Amino acid sequence: MVSIVEKFVKELTKNPDAVTVKYEDKGKIGIFFINVDKNDVGRVIGHQGKIIQALDTLVTAIDAYNKKNYVLKVNEGDK
Repeated sequence: MVSIVEKFVKELTKNPDAVTVKYEDKGKIGIFFINVDKNDVGRVIGHQGKIIQALDTLVTAIDAYNKKNYVLKVNEGDK
């Protein structure tokens, strides 16, 4: 699942080499920590958060069988 999120985020950014995605499992919640270049944060979040919401919906739909909720957190750099 991490590779899917990473691939989509890399396609959205101008600097795909700066993209890293880490996953943390917290039982019924999975958290994706997405690090991007500071100039690409707006591209990943989108106007009014629509792009990141769409990515969250996609990730949840892919793993709907497990009935798990996912959270995507976007940071700039290695924060």
